[in-house]
Amino acid sequence: MEVEPRRADGSGGAEITRLCRTLVPLAAAGKYAEAASTYRWVTRASAGDPLRYGDHALRLEFCALTGNEHTGVDLLSLLDGVGDHADAVDRLEFFASAALLTRRLTETGYGGIPFVLDGPYDGVPLSRLHRRMRAAALVEAEELDERDDAGYFTAYAERKMAANPVAEFVPLLPSALPRAPIAPPPGLSAEELVVRAEIHNHRCEPEEARACLAAIETVPDEIVPRLTELRAIFFQGDDTEERLRRAAAGFRLRNDEIRFLLNQCWLGLWLVFDDQAETGVALTTVAAARLRAGTDDHAACWGEYWLAHVLSGQGRTSEAYEVLRRGAARAREAGDPLLHGTLLCLEATLRNGDGEDPLVALELARAATDAFIVGNVGEKAVEAVEQVRIAYERIGSLDELDVFVEHMLSTLPVGGPERLRGHLRHLRALSLIGTGRFAEAVDDAYAALGAAAAKGKDTAEQWYVLVTALHGAGRYDDVLDVAPRTITLLTASPDWAHRCRWMYADSYRALGESSRAFDEYAVLAEILQDSGDTGHSYISVSMAAAEQLDLLGYGANAADFYARAADAASAIGGGYVAATCRNAATLARLRSGDLDAALTALDAAETAVHAVKTETAPVREHLVAQLDHVAAHVLSAAGRVREAARRALRAAETFHRIGEAESARDVDLLLEQILLGEQG
Repeated sequence: MEVEPRRADGSGGAEITRLCRTLVPLAAAGKYAEAASTYRWVTRASAGDPLRYGDHALRLEFCALTGNEHTGVDLLSLLDGVGDHADAVDRLEFFASAALLTRRLTETGYGGIPFVLDGPYDGVPLSRLHRRMRAAALVEAEELDERDDAGYFTAYAERKMAANPVAEFVPLLPSALPRAPIAPPPGLSAEELVVRAEIHNHRCEPEEARACLAAIETVPDEIVPRLTELRAIFFQGDDTEERLRRAAAGFRLRNDEIRFLLNQCWLGLWLVFDDQAETGVALTTVAAARLRAGTDDHAACWGEYWLAHVLSGQGRTSEAYEVLRRGAARAREAGDPLLHGTLLCLEATLRNGDGEDPLVALELARAATDAFIVGNVGEKAVEAVEQVRIAYERIGSLDELDVFVEHMLSTLPVGGPERLRGHLRHLRALSLIGTGRFAEAVDDAYAALGAAAAKGKDTAEQWYVLVTALHGAGRYDDVLDVAPRTITLLTASPDWAHRCRWMYADSYRALGESSRAFDEYAVLAEILQDSGDTGHSYISVSMAAAEQLDLLGYGANAADFYARAADAASAIGGGYVAATCRNAATLARLRSGDLDAALTALDAAETAVHAVKTETAPVREHLVAQLDHVAAHVLSAAGRVREAARRALRAAETFHRIGEAESARDVDLLLEQILLGEQG
């Protein structure tokens, strides 16, 4: 099956359902491109219709069985209303598919992640949500089975919730990568899981660490303090201090001096940021000094790291820098690239944040990046490169940043941190967009998003950059696939969200889907108005909405939008724009068939045009000629032929004189029609 480019307007509900039913079979048959294209089509066609629970269930099932579980999580936001849905079979389908999806998420290590979308289940861990969805599905099935006692629905629900994947991964967007599982390998002992959690902690991989901790069932006595400490760090709450102190007591009891001192460093940091600064600073300072005096290089360096955090938090940055330099030198001698890079990166971060010499911060951040590449530590390498970027921006050397990015991309070894490679491509996409090279930026933007999403690190900025690149490159159909999610992610960045919604609407316009374009323009106009922003953006969006209504044949409604734009323009002194909108509103009234309204609108346009005094003479002449052209149309329709001809003749002469040949030809044609009508 070849799926054509998406056009949701003409599709009925039956067609959406039919295509939803093909999703899993297409993937099972290995037709991944067709399955992905179909998924994107039905997603767009279903937008704004939360009651299609049967179709949404099929999409959830597809996500669960094709390695796209995290894409399916967004659909779980529909749980808010499914319990009240009238169709019992649809309720069963949705609950069973939700149970399948959350089961797959739990199996890949994400069961401890809280469900954070809106609705009654907000904050519930996905593993617990799985149990709730399974119970809800079986309740629905049992009630349906009571009608015929055949047990069909219960058996069906059980099969559906136990289904196995039909494909390892079906990429739904170009350059998409499968989400990296965070569950530890099976069969590890509790101590091995604690060791892995500690390593993930140092590598800045908190979700992986939490998955290791969640996998521990039986806890041997000898690892209780380490496990208590890790759980205090990764599951923070009101009892964090108490748990850290309990872990410290356990280390003391076992004469584990190194772990005890490291615990005291972390506890001191916690106390500092819990408004117990004096106690916290003293605790960390003493513990770090004792570690420094010992023979364990790694422990000593981590002590310096935590001490620098504590000192910088108290504004003692010069002392923090000294501590970090001392620690970095010892880490370098110890040959630990992860620890060396960590200390360098923290100093670069502090120096950038404190406004210190950006050249020093740049040198530190670049050295940290190199260390993290050697250690193959992707998350920390991204952090270091961000400090490089900030330093270059502070210096004002964006061209040098571009050179750095290109050099890094060309020299990053095969098998190196893919998270870093993706982030570098994000930076390159930003640079390409900044110079208007949108088509070149598209591949980088897709690749950057794919690499980040595979680790669950995709950001609103990356989605926004992708939409911007696609829109600038004229790939409007692709914009429609990614803009809705981007708009949702940009709630905390209203300016970007408004710009993204405009690109979304403009893509519908460019594809000739005027009805959908108007809907999106109108929504944006309302958002801007509600936020009190009735300036240039509101005016442009209202004019764009009016143009789409005009194309759809709703002249009266178009005139209303033009009039709103004119009022807003007048309010900010935009007389030229206001006059242009009044002219357009007059023609829209005429096209609606309301001649009296068109004549009234013409009077308003005359007033608006002649009120424009601040523009240059050619601009005013253009505006007056435009008004004469509009007046000729309206007066001719009103039977005032001589006046219409006179206005058309004057408009034609003006357009010819100021060199607007195409407009002059349009008016000449109108004049000819008026004169022929008069002779007839």
